[in-house]
Amino acid sequence: MRVTDAMIYGNAVRDGGAAKSRLEAAIGPASTGVRVVHPGDDPAAAGLATQVASVFSRAGSIGSGAQAAADELGVADTAFNDVTNALARVTELATQFGSAGYTAAQRASAADEVATLKKQILSALNTTAEGRYVMGGTLDGQPPFDAAGNYLGDANVRQVEVAPGVWQAASVRADVAVKGVGGGIDILAMLDTLQTDLRANNQAGVAAALTPLSAATDQVATARASIGLSMNAFDTAVTSSRAVATDAQTRASHLLEADAIEANTRLAQAQLALQATLTATSQGFKLTLLNYLSS
Repeated sequence: MRVTDAMIYGNAVRDGGAAKSRLEAAIGPASTGVRVVHPGDDPAAAGLATQVASVFSRAGSIGSGAQAAADELGVADTAFNDVTNALARVTELATQFGSAGYTAAQRASAADEVATLKKQILSALNTTAEGRYVMGGTLDGQPPFDAAGNYLGDANVRQVEVAPGVWQAASVRADVAVKGVGGGIDILAMLDTLQTDLRANNQAGVAAALTPLSAATDQVATARASIGLSMNAFDTAVTSSRAVATDAQTRASHLLEADAIEANTRLAQAQLALQATLTATSQGFKLTLLNYLSS
């Protein structure tokens, strides 16, 4: 069969087009480092990448929620530390003025200091984190204690996810830690009683306050220990979620990103193939022209 110019031209267009397409396909991964841009580039890899992206997003959500909860509990722990310090000072006053040798005026002055310490405790208990009151259970839009020391929050405990399907308490039961719900000491009411005894110059009553003060201090310490356990759980969740997110990011990279050496090798091969196609086409046209001139 005689090879015509039209056939040579047709082959040149077909082969050149195919070589150019291969070159264009190789340029993208080599220049951008991305192997899968559209699902059709590698359906299997694209599907797995979607799953990995879901894992990455879930890990990020858990991590951010756990971090926020840990931060709030840190604020609560600082508040309880202030309460502990105030109770230590009240204990000093009760120890001192529960002993003989003090006048009514001196005990009245001590009562004023206890009143001030109670206000400091209430201020600490009404602390906020990011605009939310952290001691009122799930009622976080209002102060959990009024000026008289009445608890205005609820008994609910907010839960935060620390792993898929695993939840951890993220709020403080101030009604238990401070008001003694469930059989403990009502710390604020006890301070009121101590003030009354001091103003009445009731030495025996002041001395009797030492036992409930000790119980109150232990009660706050128990609350802080519970906070510490929750904070550890949230810190672990943050660390774990970051590890999961990093792993997911690495897996997505392996699925979607191009290997630099392989991508550049393919680019070089595609460039050589296109050059070879153009050279072959050019040579074919030269031979055809010679045949024509010598006929």
